[in-house]
Amino acid sequence: DNRGRVPVNSRFQSVLPNVYAIGDCIAGPMLAHKAEDEAIISAEGMVGGPVHIDYNCVPSVVYTHPELAWVGKSEEDLKSEGVEYSVGKFPFAANSRAKCNNETDGLVKILGDKHTDRLLGAHIIGPGAGEMINEAALAMEYGASCEDIARVCHAHPTCSEAFREANLAAWSGKAINNM
Repeated sequence: DNRGRVPVNSRFQSVLPNVYAIGDCIAGPMLAHKAEDEAIISAEGMVGGPVHIDYNCVPSVVYTHPELAWVGKSEEDLKSEGVEYSVGKFPFAANSRAKCNNETDGLVKILGDKHTDRLLGAHIIGPGAGEMINEAALAMEYGASCEDIARVCHAHPTCSEAFREANLAAWSGKAINNM
């Protein structure tokens, strides 16, 4: 294409029938974990298996301190698509584990569909964001609602409780342990 990427079909096959491409040389984010999934899916497809990847469920992480991580839609995406959504936020300053570790900078922000409550996006800045975002990716891949996540028991004290609390806020309008 005009950016030097190899065009592929839904099975990662190029215009040459026996040449497949994945990862950084095709469209999409340049992420090792995306390329790994594409490799597995491409190989399965070559032997007749199903081919499925939802790029909306591929998480991104910036390995800084504090970490940044996100998956799914942003508020800007949802506004431009005309999707009505709810927002739930929970600060790490109100999270027991973050306080114990003296890592209270940041928050978890959840975007849920206003009508169906389906999780549409998760954005995290704070301790363990790169680990915690995987819970959001899993929930989105399986179509979970914010209520589904809020009703899952999370170990205490853990930073991932902030993820639960933000989903609770998106679903019901209020987190339990917020300041």
